[in-house]
Amino acid sequence: MKVLVTGACGLIGFNTCKYYINLGNEVWGLDNMERSKLLGHEVSETRARFNYKELLALGVTVIERDISEQSTWDNLPQEGFDIIIHLAGQCGVPTSIADPRRDFEVNAIGTFNVLEYVRKTGKGRVVYASTNKTYPLHAGWNKSSHSNKWEWHDADWHRFGFPKEGELKHPDFLGGARTPYGTSKYVGDLLMQEYHYTYGIPTACFRMSCIYGPNQFGFEEQGWATWFVIAAVKNLPLTIYGDGDQVRDMLYVKDLVRAYDAFANPKPGFATPNHGVWNIGGGPVNVLSLNECIAFLEEELGTKLQVTKADWRPSDQRIYTSDIRPLKLDLDWQPNVGPAEGLTHVIRWVEKNKDIF
Repeated sequence: MKVLVTGACGLIGFNTCKYYINLGNEVWGLDNMERSKLLGHEVSETRARFNYKELLALGVTVIERDISEQSTWDNLPQEGFDIIIHLAGQCGVPTSIADPRRDFEVNAIGTFNVLEYVRKTGKGRVVYASTNKTYPLHAGWNKSSHSNKWEWHDADWHRFGFPKEGELKHPDFLGGARTPYGTSKYVGDLLMQEYHYTYGIPTACFRMSCIYGPNQFGFEEQGWATWFVIAAVKNLPLTIYGDGDQVRDMLYVKDLVRAYDAFANPKPGFATPNHGVWNIGGGPVNVLSLNECIAFLEEELGTKLQVTKADWRPSDQRIYTSDIRPLKLDLDWQPNVGPAEGLTHVIRWVEKNKDIF
């Protein structure tokens, strides 16, 4: 098969390219290498191009171009690809507030360009990396009486995670700003749905929770779990916004890639749908609060992190866990790697490459 991965040099893109090339596929990657700059960080050339060079060594064809520019798509093979995994995006909420135009160009126009390319070539199943920030969740939680962590007010959400149809049950919990980031990603999400219904293109939207793993260059603004690991290994100061009891369901990146592939490369004999919108994360059994993550790292590394507290940021969610039951039914998928195992893999990767951070 011939596979195209946009955002190939990010955490998910790198691991997706590696997955498909190891299966013997022809893999192309697109990336404009803009992530660190967009998030407001100047990093070394070694760090900026670490994943890029590793992909070239694996045999991936990596093209350094911008998905929001039409010329990028005009210069790709016009016979198309069997699978397109669309991961490129502006991924920071603060960045989207500071520069909403660039946020929209990448997330909305870039996604439109992907779909137009597929429509014109007439080929390819498309996976879109959407986000839980498509939901304008600003309520629906309370502090647990026994654990002191934030939990869903709704008993079903607490047990199973937030469902795709959550707004139908509690519309009063969803209202107000999505942030420019959540809005631009939602535009891409809706475009994916529309291009399936209008043009028959097989598309999947995965509304993701906290994804983490090796080859992630986390920052405070994005990739918090790996940023915590980097801070712990390098003895860097760490800021917690809010009380630290906010909860996320953690999904190890290799488990996420398996979910993508379950849609993109249907199993023989399994009735894989040609379209779907799914919430994806580790689910309620793979959750950590920020404080629990810090405690785990301190115990694992035998160190004490330099932690300071700051006020909650706009649109910070006290809890988000994903209802992944539909994925189990629709794609025969479930996560295999828990937070303790996954974070240990990240620790070892950061320790091995700590000189580049």
